[in-house]
Order: sequence, then C-alpha cells, then structure tokens
Amino acid sequence: MKPDRIILIGFMGSGKTTVGRALAARLGWELVDTDELVEARAGAPVARIFQDRGERAFREMEAEALASLLERTRVVIATGGGAPAQLQNQNFFSGAVAIFHLRVSLQTVRERTRGNTGRPLLGLSERELFALHKSRQPVYDGLGTAVETDGRKPEDVAEDILLLLGTQESQSRHGD
Repeated sequence: MKPDRIILIGFMGSGKTTVGRALAARLGWELVDTDELVEARAGAPVARIFQDRGERAFREMEAEALASLLERTRVVIATGGGAPAQLQNQNFFSGAVAIFHLRVSLQTVRERTRGNTGRPLLGLSERELFALHKSRQPVYDGLGTAVETDGRKPEDVAEDILLLLGTQESQSRHGD
C-alpha cells in the first residue's frame, strides 16, 4: 500500500514547509501547510490568533483544518509543531499515510527562527522552550520516521524521504 498522504511533523523551525515544498514538487503533489490553512480560514496570522483568542482556540481551528484534509490524496501536509500532541488529531495521523519526523536541535531552531515574530512560542523562555522541545520528541518519534535536518539543505532532506518511501513500500506506521 502506497501512502495517499505524506505528513511532515516536527518542532517549529524543523523545515516542514520548506522540505514539504521540495517534496511535493518532486512528487507532483500539492503542499498544504496547516498553519497557512488556519490563517486563511481565520483571516488572521497564527500569532494574532494566539494573542486575541488564545492557544486553545488556535488548537480547535487547527483540528478543524486537519479534519478537512482527511479525504485529500496526493498531498504533502506540513503540520504545526503542536498538532501531533493534541488528542483530537489522532485520526489525522492514521490510515494510508506516511509520517516523517523532521528532527531539529534547539540550536538550529534558534538559528532558523531568529527575527521571526510570527511564531508565538518563540516568546517562551529558554527553559520553557527546552521543556517543550523535550516533551514533544517522544510524540514525534512515536508517530513518524525520523529524518535529521540540522545542517542539511531542504532538497537533501526531501531526497531522504523519497528514498525511505521507495525502500519502505508501506511503512505507514499506523496502517499495521
């Protein structure tokens, strides 16, 4: 069974959207960034949603966006970093999907997101950010095949994913 969807998960700054763009282009599939989908539906950037409505409201909108993608095929989906950790999203991460965890160190997160004001969680203290990163790693590792991104070009990460797809025909981690 080949996957109908490829889902990229990982911490902010791991390169999900950038790698997803390269991967979708190589496959001739569409890329959907769930943060962009939420922003389009809400008519506001993620940072504004967090500020005005709170994280809970954002997570509800995110869950609705993910649910709207359940029937889509031939699509690469770049999820928000917190999406896999939300219980209401479990169905999204099952079925004929291939999930890849784009692993990233906190040092690389800081380098890649420096100056970015559109990420609400960048306002966390170093200690809080470390704790969040650490708490999400088991969730990501439990859902997806890990692919390292530190010090690598997005095209090379996309190539690794294509190789994994080619050598692991039905490695849908939840289709077992």
